[in-house]
Amino acid sequence: MTSAQQFDDRLLPLWTDDKLVTPAFVYDELQITDRLELLDIVHEQSGCRVLYSIKALSFASVLKTIAEYVDGFSVSSLFEARLAREIIKDNGTVHLTSPGIGTSDLPEIAEYCDYLSFNSLSQWQRCKPYAMHRQCGLRINPGLSYVKDERYDPCRPWSKLGVPLAQLQDIRTDSDLLDGISGLHIHNNCAADDYHQLEKSINLLIDQCSDLIARMRWLNFGGGYYINDPFQLDILNKIACSLKQQYDLEIFFEPGRGIVNHAGYLVASVIDIFDSGGKTVAVLDTTVNHLPEVFEYQFKPAVLQESATGKYSYCLAGASCLSGDLFGDYNFDKELQINSRIIFANVGAYMLVKANMFNGINLPAIYALGRSGKIKQELNFEYKHYRDRL
Repeated sequence: MTSAQQFDDRLLPLWTDDKLVTPAFVYDELQITDRLELLDIVHEQSGCRVLYSIKALSFASVLKTIAEYVDGFSVSSLFEARLAREIIKDNGTVHLTSPGIGTSDLPEIAEYCDYLSFNSLSQWQRCKPYAMHRQCGLRINPGLSYVKDERYDPCRPWSKLGVPLAQLQDIRTDSDLLDGISGLHIHNNCAADDYHQLEKSINLLIDQCSDLIARMRWLNFGGGYYINDPFQLDILNKIACSLKQQYDLEIFFEPGRGIVNHAGYLVASVIDIFDSGGKTVAVLDTTVNHLPEVFEYQFKPAVLQESATGKYSYCLAGASCLSGDLFGDYNFDKELQINSRIIFANVGAYMLVKANMFNGINLPAIYALGRSGKIKQELNFEYKHYRDRL
Protein backbone atom coordinates (compact mmCIF):
# COMPACT_ATOMS: atom_id res chain seq x y z
CA MET A 1 0.00 0.00 0.00
CA THR A 2 1.25 3.48 -0.83
CA SER A 3 0.55 6.81 0.86
CA ALA A 4 -0.97 7.91 -2.44
CA GLN A 5 -3.57 5.15 -2.06
CA GLN A 6 -4.33 6.16 1.52
CA PHE A 7 -5.08 9.77 0.60
CA ASP A 8 -6.53 9.32 -2.88
CA ASP A 9 -9.80 11.23 -3.07
CA ARG A 10 -10.92 8.84 -5.81
CA LEU A 11 -11.24 6.14 -3.16
CA LEU A 12 -13.66 8.11 -0.97
CA PRO A 13 -16.70 6.21 -2.34
CA LEU A 14 -15.25 3.04 -0.80
CA TRP A 15 -15.87 4.65 2.60
CA THR A 16 -18.90 6.81 1.96
CA ASP A 17 -21.08 5.39 -0.84
CA ASP A 18 -24.19 3.88 0.78
CA LYS A 19 -25.00 2.05 -2.45
CA LEU A 20 -21.85 -0.04 -2.03
CA VAL A 21 -22.97 -3.11 -0.08
CA THR A 22 -20.26 -5.03 1.75
CA PRO A 23 -18.47 -7.28 1.32
CA ALA A 24 -17.50 -5.81 -2.02
CA PHE A 25 -14.66 -6.31 -4.47
CA VAL A 26 -13.88 -3.01 -6.19
CA TYR A 27 -11.54 -2.58 -9.13
CA ASP A 28 -10.31 0.87 -10.11
CA GLU A 29 -10.37 1.28 -13.89
CA LEU A 30 -8.05 4.29 -13.75
CA GLN A 31 -5.28 2.42 -11.94
CA ILE A 32 -5.51 -0.34 -14.54
CA THR A 33 -5.38 2.00 -17.52
CA ASP A 34 -2.55 4.07 -15.99
CA ARG A 35 -0.31 0.99 -16.04
CA LEU A 36 -1.44 -0.01 -19.49
CA GLU A 37 -0.54 3.44 -20.77
CA LEU A 38 2.98 3.01 -19.39
CA LEU A 39 3.27 -0.24 -21.33
CA ASP A 40 1.89 1.47 -24.41
CA ILE A 41 4.94 3.74 -24.35
CA VAL A 42 7.19 0.65 -24.41
CA HIS A 43 5.17 -0.72 -27.30
CA GLU A 44 5.55 2.51 -29.27
CA GLN A 45 9.29 2.75 -28.64
CA SER A 46 10.32 -0.88 -29.11
CA GLY A 47 7.46 -2.65 -30.84
CA CYS A 48 7.14 -5.02 -27.86
CA ARG A 49 3.66 -6.53 -27.97
CA VAL A 50 1.81 -6.51 -24.65
CA LEU A 51 -0.43 -9.38 -23.58
CA TYR A 52 -2.51 -9.52 -20.42
CA SER A 53 -2.28 -12.76 -18.43
CA ILE A 54 -5.93 -13.31 -17.57
CA LYS A 55 -5.33 -15.83 -14.79
CA ALA A 56 -4.60 -12.89 -12.45
CA LEU A 57 -8.13 -11.47 -12.78
CA SER A 58 -10.51 -12.84 -15.38
CA PHE A 59 -13.68 -10.85 -14.70
CA ALA A 60 -15.16 -10.07 -18.11
CA SER A 61 -15.69 -6.32 -17.54
CA VAL A 62 -12.04 -5.96 -16.54
CA LEU A 63 -10.95 -7.87 -19.63
CA LYS A 64 -13.01 -5.57 -21.85
CA THR A 65 -11.28 -2.53 -20.35
CA ILE A 66 -7.84 -4.08 -20.77
CA ALA A 67 -8.56 -5.27 -24.32
CA GLU A 68 -8.63 -1.66 -25.49
CA TYR A 69 -4.92 -1.31 -24.68
CA VAL A 70 -3.22 -4.67 -25.28
CA ASP A 71 -2.21 -6.74 -28.29
CA GLY A 72 -3.81 -9.87 -26.91
CA PHE A 73 -4.29 -12.19 -23.94
CA SER A 74 -2.17 -14.88 -22.34
CA VAL A 75 -4.02 -17.98 -21.12
CA SER A 76 -3.33 -21.36 -19.52
CA SER A 77 -6.44 -23.49 -20.07
CA LEU A 78 -9.29 -24.20 -22.44
CA PHE A 79 -11.81 -22.06 -20.57
CA GLU A 80 -9.38 -19.13 -20.31
CA ALA A 81 -8.68 -19.43 -24.04
CA ARG A 82 -12.37 -19.44 -24.87
CA LEU A 83 -13.05 -16.42 -22.67
CA ALA A 84 -10.08 -14.54 -24.11
CA ARG A 85 -11.28 -15.09 -27.67
CA GLU A 86 -14.84 -14.07 -26.76
CA ILE A 87 -13.54 -10.77 -25.35
CA ILE A 88 -10.87 -9.83 -27.86
CA LYS A 89 -12.53 -11.35 -30.95
CA ASP A 90 -10.29 -10.72 -33.98
CA ASN A 91 -8.71 -7.59 -32.51
CA GLY A 92 -5.72 -9.36 -30.96
CA THR A 93 -3.93 -12.64 -30.47
CA VAL A 94 -4.36 -15.33 -27.81
CA HIS A 95 -1.28 -17.13 -26.46
CA LEU A 96 -1.35 -20.30 -24.38
CA THR A 97 1.23 -22.13 -22.31
CA SER A 98 0.41 -24.78 -19.71
CA PRO A 99 1.90 -27.93 -18.23
CA GLY A 100 -1.56 -29.46 -18.46
CA ILE A 101 -2.55 -29.45 -22.14
CA GLY A 102 -4.35 -32.68 -23.04
CA THR A 103 -4.81 -33.90 -26.59
CA SER A 104 -8.56 -34.10 -25.99
CA ASP A 105 -8.74 -30.33 -25.39
CA LEU A 106 -6.14 -29.28 -27.92
CA PRO A 107 -8.32 -29.15 -31.06
CA GLU A 108 -10.68 -26.68 -29.36
CA ILE A 109 -7.78 -24.78 -27.77
CA ALA A 110 -6.24 -24.40 -31.21
CA GLU A 111 -9.49 -22.84 -32.45
CA TYR A 112 -9.15 -20.01 -29.94
CA CYS A 113 -5.35 -19.56 -29.77
CA ASP A 114 -2.87 -18.13 -32.24
CA TYR A 115 0.31 -19.07 -30.33
CA LEU A 116 0.95 -22.28 -28.37
CA SER A 117 4.06 -22.58 -26.19
CA PHE A 118 4.61 -26.18 -25.15
CA ASN A 119 5.86 -26.87 -21.65
CA SER A 120 7.98 -29.93 -22.38
CA LEU A 121 9.44 -31.80 -25.34
CA SER A 122 7.14 -34.74 -24.70
CA GLN A 123 4.11 -32.43 -24.67
CA TRP A 124 5.27 -30.91 -27.95
CA GLN A 125 5.75 -34.29 -29.62
CA ARG A 126 2.37 -35.56 -28.41
CA CYS A 127 0.43 -32.43 -29.37
CA LYS A 128 2.27 -31.48 -32.56
CA PRO A 129 -0.22 -33.11 -34.98
CA TYR A 130 -3.03 -30.96 -33.58
CA ALA A 131 -1.16 -27.67 -33.58
CA MET A 132 0.72 -27.28 -36.85
CA HIS A 133 -1.66 -24.63 -38.17
CA ARG A 134 -0.67 -22.36 -35.23
CA GLN A 135 2.51 -20.58 -34.18
CA CYS A 136 4.23 -23.12 -31.92
CA GLY A 137 6.95 -22.53 -29.36
CA LEU A 138 8.70 -24.06 -26.36
CA ARG A 139 8.63 -22.73 -22.83
CA ILE A 140 12.21 -22.57 -21.58
CA ASN A 141 13.31 -22.86 -17.96
CA PRO A 142 16.63 -20.96 -17.64
CA GLY A 143 17.29 -22.28 -14.13
CA LEU A 144 17.68 -18.78 -12.68
CA SER A 145 15.75 -18.43 -9.42
CA TYR A 146 14.87 -14.95 -8.18
CA VAL A 147 11.89 -15.90 -6.00
CA LYS A 148 12.59 -16.76 -2.36
CA ASP A 149 9.36 -18.72 -1.82
CA GLU A 150 9.57 -21.98 -3.79
CA ARG A 151 5.79 -22.10 -4.09
CA TYR A 152 6.02 -19.17 -6.52
CA ASP A 153 9.38 -20.02 -8.13
CA PRO A 154 9.16 -21.34 -11.71
CA CYS A 155 12.82 -22.39 -11.45
CA ARG A 156 12.58 -24.29 -8.16
CA PRO A 157 14.37 -27.65 -7.99
CA TRP A 158 12.63 -30.33 -10.09
CA SER A 159 10.40 -27.67 -11.62
CA LYS A 160 7.45 -28.75 -13.73
CA LEU A 161 7.60 -25.52 -15.76
CA GLY A 162 9.50 -25.42 -19.01
CA VAL A 163 12.26 -27.23 -20.90
CA PRO A 164 15.51 -26.96 -18.90
CA LEU A 165 18.07 -24.82 -20.68
CA ALA A 166 20.64 -27.63 -20.58
CA GLN A 167 18.15 -29.91 -22.36
CA LEU A 168 17.48 -27.23 -24.95
CA GLN A 169 21.20 -27.00 -25.66
CA ASP A 170 21.32 -30.73 -26.30
CA ILE A 171 18.53 -30.68 -28.89
CA ARG A 172 19.01 -27.26 -30.49
CA THR A 173 20.46 -28.81 -33.68
CA ASP A 174 17.83 -31.56 -33.90
CA SER A 175 15.93 -30.33 -36.94
CA ASP A 176 13.33 -33.10 -36.79
CA LEU A 177 12.43 -32.49 -33.15
CA LEU A 178 12.30 -28.72 -33.59
CA ASP A 179 10.49 -28.77 -36.93
CA GLY A 180 7.44 -26.54 -36.48
CA ILE A 181 8.88 -24.56 -33.53
CA SER A 182 8.96 -20.85 -34.38
CA GLY A 183 9.37 -19.22 -30.96
CA LEU A 184 10.53 -19.47 -27.36
CA HIS A 185 8.77 -18.54 -24.12
CA ILE A 186 10.72 -17.69 -20.97
CA HIS A 187 8.97 -16.99 -17.65
CA ASN A 188 11.01 -17.31 -14.47
CA ASN A 189 9.90 -14.61 -12.05
CA CYS A 190 7.01 -13.56 -9.81
CA ALA A 191 6.00 -10.18 -8.34
CA ALA A 192 9.38 -8.66 -9.23
CA ASP A 193 10.39 -5.00 -9.57
CA ASP A 194 13.90 -5.48 -10.94
CA TYR A 195 13.94 -5.80 -14.74
CA HIS A 196 17.67 -6.44 -14.62
CA GLN A 197 16.63 -9.98 -13.64
CA LEU A 198 14.81 -10.29 -16.96
CA GLU A 199 17.87 -8.90 -18.73
CA LYS A 200 20.11 -11.47 -17.02
CA SER A 201 17.75 -14.30 -17.98
CA ILE A 202 17.61 -13.23 -21.63
CA ASN A 203 21.40 -12.83 -21.76
CA LEU A 204 21.84 -16.37 -20.45
CA LEU A 205 19.48 -17.68 -23.12
CA ILE A 206 21.44 -15.82 -25.80
CA ASP A 207 24.76 -17.06 -24.44
CA GLN A 208 23.65 -20.69 -24.45
CA CYS A 209 21.39 -20.85 -27.51
CA SER A 210 22.13 -17.92 -29.83
CA ASP A 211 22.09 -20.12 -32.93
CA LEU A 212 18.63 -21.43 -32.04
CA ILE A 213 17.26 -17.95 -31.33
CA ALA A 214 18.49 -16.86 -34.75
CA ARG A 215 16.13 -19.44 -36.31
CA MET A 216 13.12 -18.25 -34.31
CA ARG A 217 10.47 -15.70 -35.31
CA TRP A 218 9.30 -14.66 -31.83
CA LEU A 219 10.26 -14.59 -28.18
CA ASN A 220 7.85 -14.26 -25.24
CA PHE A 221 9.32 -12.77 -22.04
CA GLY A 222 6.46 -14.11 -19.91
CA GLY A 223 5.37 -11.99 -16.96
CA GLY A 224 6.07 -11.86 -13.25
CA TYR A 225 7.05 -8.16 -13.12
CA TYR A 226 5.36 -5.12 -11.62
CA ILE A 227 4.75 -2.01 -13.69
CA ASN A 228 5.45 0.76 -11.21
CA ASP A 229 8.75 2.31 -12.21
CA PRO A 230 9.26 4.03 -15.61
CA PHE A 231 13.03 3.53 -15.18
CA GLN A 232 12.54 -0.24 -14.98
CA LEU A 233 10.36 -0.10 -18.09
CA ASP A 234 13.27 1.60 -19.85
CA ILE A 235 15.21 -1.61 -19.22
CA LEU A 236 12.37 -3.63 -20.76
CA ASN A 237 12.42 -1.29 -23.74
CA LYS A 238 16.18 -1.71 -24.11
CA ILE A 239 15.99 -5.52 -24.00
CA ALA A 240 13.21 -5.62 -26.59
CA CYS A 241 14.95 -3.19 -28.95
CA SER A 242 18.22 -5.11 -28.73
CA LEU A 243 16.61 -8.45 -29.54
CA LYS A 244 14.63 -7.05 -32.43
CA GLN A 245 17.74 -5.43 -33.88
CA GLN A 246 19.98 -8.47 -33.41
CA TYR A 247 17.55 -11.26 -34.33
CA ASP A 248 14.57 -9.53 -36.00
CA LEU A 249 12.24 -11.16 -33.47
CA GLU A 250 8.66 -10.35 -32.58
CA ILE A 251 8.71 -9.72 -28.81
CA PHE A 252 5.86 -10.39 -26.37
CA PHE A 253 5.51 -9.44 -22.69
CA GLU A 254 2.60 -10.78 -20.64
CA PRO A 255 2.11 -9.21 -17.20
CA GLY A 256 -0.93 -10.05 -15.09
CA ARG A 257 -0.45 -9.04 -11.46
CA GLY A 258 1.51 -5.98 -12.60
CA ILE A 259 -1.58 -4.59 -14.34
CA VAL A 260 -4.37 -5.34 -11.88
CA ASN A 261 -3.01 -5.95 -8.38
CA HIS A 262 -2.88 -2.32 -7.18
CA ALA A 263 -6.31 -1.70 -8.71
CA GLY A 264 -8.19 -4.18 -6.52
CA TYR A 265 -9.83 -3.52 -3.12
CA LEU A 266 -11.95 -5.61 -0.80
CA VAL A 267 -14.35 -3.51 1.25
CA ALA A 268 -15.76 -5.09 4.43
CA SER A 269 -17.79 -3.98 7.43
CA VAL A 270 -17.28 -4.70 11.12
CA ILE A 271 -20.15 -6.86 12.40
CA ASP A 272 -18.90 -7.71 15.91
CA ILE A 273 -16.29 -6.50 18.42
CA PHE A 274 -15.28 -8.30 21.61
CA ASP A 275 -12.38 -9.03 23.94
CA SER A 276 -10.60 -12.38 23.68
CA GLY A 277 -7.95 -12.95 26.32
CA GLY A 278 -6.90 -9.32 26.37
CA LYS A 279 -6.96 -8.81 22.59
CA THR A 280 -9.80 -6.98 20.84
CA VAL A 281 -11.26 -8.98 17.97
CA ALA A 282 -13.21 -7.27 15.19
CA VAL A 283 -15.21 -9.72 13.09
CA LEU A 284 -15.84 -8.65 9.50
CA ASP A 285 -18.57 -9.60 7.06
CA THR A 286 -15.92 -11.05 4.75
CA THR A 287 -13.56 -14.02 5.15
CA VAL A 288 -10.07 -15.13 4.13
CA ASN A 289 -11.90 -17.32 1.63
CA HIS A 290 -12.53 -14.11 -0.30
CA LEU A 291 -8.77 -13.46 -0.26
CA PRO A 292 -7.55 -17.07 -0.41
CA GLU A 293 -3.85 -16.30 -0.76
CA VAL A 294 -3.93 -14.69 2.70
CA PHE A 295 -4.61 -18.11 4.22
CA GLU A 296 -2.78 -20.12 1.57
CA TYR A 297 0.49 -18.23 1.91
CA GLN A 298 -0.02 -16.77 5.40
CA PHE A 299 0.58 -13.09 4.69
CA LYS A 300 -1.02 -9.99 6.14
CA PRO A 301 -2.96 -7.94 3.57
CA ALA A 302 -2.63 -4.16 3.52
CA VAL A 303 -5.48 -2.12 5.05
CA LEU A 304 -5.92 1.47 3.92
CA GLN A 305 -6.83 2.77 7.38
CA GLU A 306 -3.95 1.08 9.18
CA SER A 307 -1.69 3.44 11.15
CA ALA A 308 1.73 2.45 12.48
CA THR A 309 1.23 4.85 15.41
CA GLY A 310 -2.47 4.15 15.97
CA LYS A 311 -3.43 3.51 19.59
CA TYR A 312 -6.40 1.23 18.84
CA SER A 313 -5.34 -2.34 18.10
CA TYR A 314 -7.59 -5.06 16.66
CA CYS A 315 -7.32 -8.57 15.36
CA LEU A 316 -9.35 -8.51 12.14
CA ALA A 317 -11.19 -11.81 11.81
CA GLY A 318 -13.29 -13.36 9.09
CA ALA A 319 -16.89 -14.49 9.42
CA SER A 320 -16.48 -18.23 8.83
CA CYS A 321 -16.28 -21.03 11.42
CA LEU A 322 -12.62 -21.64 10.55
CA SER A 323 -10.54 -20.73 13.61
CA GLY A 324 -7.70 -19.57 11.38
CA ASP A 325 -9.95 -17.19 9.43
CA LEU A 326 -7.82 -14.22 10.49
CA PHE A 327 -6.39 -11.32 8.50
CA GLY A 328 -3.96 -10.19 11.21
CA ASP A 329 -3.42 -7.53 13.87
CA TYR A 330 -3.80 -3.87 12.88
CA ASN A 331 -3.53 -0.48 14.59
CA PHE A 332 -5.93 2.37 13.85
CA ASP A 333 -6.04 6.04 14.78
CA LYS A 334 -9.77 5.84 15.47
CA GLU A 335 -11.71 3.30 17.45
CA LEU A 336 -13.66 0.84 15.30
CA GLN A 337 -17.44 0.65 15.64
CA ILE A 338 -20.07 -1.75 14.37
CA ASN A 339 -20.48 -1.03 10.61
CA SER A 340 -17.05 0.62 10.37
CA ARG A 341 -15.64 -0.10 6.93
CA ILE A 342 -12.31 -1.85 6.48
CA ILE A 343 -10.63 -1.58 3.08
CA PHE A 344 -8.06 -4.16 2.04
CA ALA A 345 -5.76 -2.82 -0.69
CA ASN A 346 -3.62 -4.40 -3.42
CA VAL A 347 -5.80 -7.48 -3.78
CA GLY A 348 -6.58 -7.25 -7.50
CA ALA A 349 -4.60 -10.32 -8.54
CA TYR A 350 -5.12 -14.00 -7.73
CA MET A 351 -7.81 -13.28 -5.13
CA LEU A 352 -11.22 -12.94 -6.78
CA VAL A 353 -10.33 -15.75 -9.22
CA LYS A 354 -9.73 -18.08 -6.25
CA ALA A 355 -12.49 -16.86 -3.92
CA ASN A 356 -14.98 -19.45 -2.72
CA MET A 357 -18.24 -19.81 -0.79
CA PHE A 358 -16.97 -22.02 2.03
CA ASN A 359 -19.41 -22.12 4.95
CA GLY A 360 -22.14 -20.74 2.67
CA ILE A 361 -20.77 -17.21 2.96
CA ASN A 362 -21.63 -15.26 -0.16
CA LEU A 363 -18.96 -13.95 -2.49
CA PRO A 364 -18.33 -10.19 -2.51
CA ALA A 365 -20.41 -8.20 -4.95
CA ILE A 366 -18.22 -6.77 -7.71
CA TYR A 367 -18.06 -3.04 -8.37
CA ALA A 368 -16.17 -0.90 -10.84
CA LEU A 369 -14.72 2.44 -9.78
CA GLY A 370 -14.99 4.16 -13.13
CA ARG A 371 -12.57 6.61 -14.61
CA SER A 372 -15.10 9.33 -13.74
CA GLY A 373 -14.85 8.37 -10.05
CA LYS A 374 -18.32 6.86 -9.84
CA ILE A 375 -19.05 3.42 -8.35
CA LYS A 376 -21.07 0.95 -10.41
CA GLN A 377 -22.15 -2.54 -9.39
CA GLU A 378 -21.14 -5.10 -12.02
CA LEU A 379 -22.22 -8.38 -10.44
CA ASN A 380 -24.08 -9.56 -7.36
CA PHE A 381 -24.10 -13.18 -6.23
CA GLU A 382 -27.18 -14.98 -4.92
CA TYR A 383 -28.17 -18.22 -3.20
CA LYS A 384 -28.44 -20.03 -6.54
CA HIS A 385 -24.72 -19.48 -7.14
CA TYR A 386 -23.99 -21.24 -3.86
CA ARG A 387 -26.52 -24.02 -4.47
CA ASP A 388 -25.22 -24.81 -7.94
CA ARG A 389 -21.55 -24.86 -6.99
CA LEU A 390 -19.86 -28.17 -6.25
